[in-house]
Amino acid sequence: MIGNYLPPKYAPHIDAPVFLMMNRAGSVGKTTFANSVFVEASLRGYRGIIYDADLQSDMSYWFGYDGDHIPEGTPSIHDLMLGKATLQDVLLPARTRVAPGNDASSFEVIPGLYLVRGDIKMKQADGELALAGSTAVFWLQEVIRKQVEPGSVDFLAIDAPASYGRLSESLMAAATDVVTMMKPMRKELRGARALAEEIATLNNDMDRYDVRVSPTWYCINDAKVSSQGHFYGNMQDEAREVYGDRLLPELRNSVVVAEAYDAQEPLPIWAPKSDAMKVIGKIADKLGFVEK
Repeated sequence: MIGNYLPPKYAPHIDAPVFLMMNRAGSVGKTTFANSVFVEASLRGYRGIIYDADLQSDMSYWFGYDGDHIPEGTPSIHDLMLGKATLQDVLLPARTRVAPGNDASSFEVIPGLYLVRGDIKMKQADGELALAGSTAVFWLQEVIRKQVEPGSVDFLAIDAPASYGRLSESLMAAATDVVTMMKPMRKELRGARALAEEIATLNNDMDRYDVRVSPTWYCINDAKVSSQGHFYGNMQDEAREVYGDRLLPELRNSVVVAEAYDAQEPLPIWAPKSDAMKVIGKIADKLGFVEK
């Protein structure tokens, strides 16, 4: 078990935390954070699964699973949600591009890390979950409880959509630890506080279903230096004051992140010695993924 995390109350047998990267706004760095940190964790010897629940499926693209090149009929997270496929059916090895092309030889597998690929059909998820009845919101909780084998993973991670609806509620019901992503803006700080209130309400309303999720970590993406304006500095200072040790090292804009995404190579592989990776390494340490 990494760090001092508690496993899901509904699935103590897996003895692993379930991280959820979340914010109700888009373009706050959820996918960059999750892809970089959890690939770094896997390179350090930790095993895990990433669920791509974001409607844009950027996580899946980054690992080389572009929707245009996936054979028709290949199951996705949408099939898993609807019960049309099992976890074993949808698991794909995380990978990095090593050559042009779209066949298997164009990529190299990242050991110990698996992906449940995203699907544009997840844009229908809020409506589908609402129509399926009140217990449908526990679909991912049930998948993890029944289909993740004891001792098979050190962590689970979920890349959430940039919205708050029935789908996001279902992801929170399966999570143990939320990483709230935000930019140094007033609306982002307000959104982070609102999300914490929603988490508290969810825990209260769904306690009988063994929901236990915490807004454990906060991370500022697109952090600014003092020369870029006092406003941003004031927002960052306020976040440090409010969240203290729960605020992770700040991420700054870097061209290597865009390059890594375009190349379909995770940042720890694309630019392992970059300044951006120094921060990612510190974040991995703080999350408990220390070098073995």
